[in-house]
Amino acid sequence: MPLGRAGAPVVYAFIDPQCPHCHSFINDILAAKHFENSKIQLRLIPVGFKEETRAQAAYLIAKPDPQGSWMRHMAGDETALPARKEINQQGVMRNLSIMQSWKFNVTPMIIYRAKDGSVKIVRGKPKDLNALVNDIAG
Repeated sequence: MPLGRAGAPVVYAFIDPQCPHCHSFINDILAAKHFENSKIQLRLIPVGFKEETRAQAAYLIAKPDPQGSWMRHMAGDETALPARKEINQQGVMRNLSIMQSWKFNVTPMIIYRAKDGSVKIVRGKPKDLNALVNDIAG
């Protein structure tokens, strides 16, 4: 699920819908206007560590407008990501399986290709978002 403008350097982030660190990370990107300035495009990979958040992540994956639902959720709309157990969770379980196979166990788990071509991984919320963005888009 992309946030930001197509063509901008891509940052992948495994996120849990209820993870406060995920919310803080995305709010920091929004506040710094990194989407508007086309410095990065964030691709969210929804996972869920609990039954409720897996159902919310599945809803997000199934939704025709996941970006809108996510942004409403981030703004505090408690109805934006309902935990509907009847939605197929296969995609969420696949995302979680990938995450676990790479020994990732926290969210956000951030992966990006730096401007020098190396692949970088950040466990949890980055301590310095501007340094991360400059490492990508410099």
